[in-house]
Amino acid sequence: MHIDFHQGDSREVLRELIAAGVRVHSVVTDCPYYLESIVKRFGKQDSAPAKFGSDGRFSRVSKGFMGQRWDGADENGERVAQDPEFWKLVYEVLLPGGYALAFSSPRTGHRQACAMEDAGFVMHPFYGWTYGQGLPKAKGVSNLLKKAGADTDDVEQWEGWYYGTQSCKPALEPIYFGQRPFDQSSGFRNVLVHGVGAINIEACRVASDGAELGRWPANLLHDGSDVVLSVFPQSVGQRGDLKGSEPSDVTKAIYGKFAGRTPFAKRDDRGSAARFFNSFPPNGSPVGYFGKAGKVDRAGSDHPTVKPIGLLRWLCRLVTPPGGTVLDPFAGSGTTGQAAIEEGFNSILIEREPTYADDIRWRFGLGKPRSIEILDMLGLADDVGTLLGAPNDLEELLG
Repeated sequence: MHIDFHQGDSREVLRELIAAGVRVHSVVTDCPYYLESIVKRFGKQDSAPAKFGSDGRFSRVSKGFMGQRWDGADENGERVAQDPEFWKLVYEVLLPGGYALAFSSPRTGHRQACAMEDAGFVMHPFYGWTYGQGLPKAKGVSNLLKKAGADTDDVEQWEGWYYGTQSCKPALEPIYFGQRPFDQSSGFRNVLVHGVGAINIEACRVASDGAELGRWPANLLHDGSDVVLSVFPQSVGQRGDLKGSEPSDVTKAIYGKFAGRTPFAKRDDRGSAARFFNSFPPNGSPVGYFGKAGKVDRAGSDHPTVKPIGLLRWLCRLVTPPGGTVLDPFAGSGTTGQAAIEEGFNSILIEREPTYADDIRWRFGLGKPRSIEILDMLGLADDVGTLLGAPNDLEELLG
């Protein structure tokens, strides 16, 4: 396993990698979401603070998500993850048939998806990561009317009505799923030539109690929280044995004639329908749910959008062949690199922001860690030399 870390603008680094003939097997990344409102007007580095209202709301929003300017547009107004030219570079560094899995926001992700498609990617149905820890950010109409001195009748009429771009509790983030087209005459030939082009269903099945063969994975992933589980109805499972010779007439052949199914004994289980979907615990193995990132996921970083390593491991495993290389052009705190290590993959990490670049160095022993407990917590204290090479090789590894 090898980690190749580059600090800098992902576009510049990608051009250098492409020129050097580097190619990767997969891309798993958490892109900037661009949850901005007045960043373009007030969020530039030399802008005076935006002052409006008593709570400083506009001042906060002008800096981007959770006060981070990197989540807003660049100084020239560009939003890199929504730019087809950026995704053309990702397309170029990815082997033919390779996949890109890229997180985004349900509010702004459509622009990212269009940019990926415009760059040449074939877009598959996105994966939905659903969780229960989100908080609504809504303005109550009746409360505002009351503060404004409106008539009592108007206040009462609009009781329970709210507005804002996040009035409902946020509970889902899309993971857009693009694929560079095959350059061979068929998918299986592309797999043989380039080693990519198929997804690893067998290693990503949904664990099923009492059954050796797990359920076929779906494009919905959840965190197992009470809030999310309450949405799913109670449901019985497969009640009869599957012989493999069932006719397709029962479905009126809406998808064509069945070519045959794999025989399978009945599960005869019941419970929440949430069990039909993949889920993982934070900081752990695939046994429970994908929660928000925890202490181990963060590895000492204060990055505000860290994703759980269990989720990233599953995504890497889904689209990366054994011994393959995963690219993350928005590496943040380095969780994709950590997930790749735990799955036995190589990785190329790119991060522009100095603070988070330092987090990556600390996570993988490329610089002085905040504390030895961080490496111990990750189980890497004894393996850093193996993963990153001898100390004399660090400058080369940093690019």
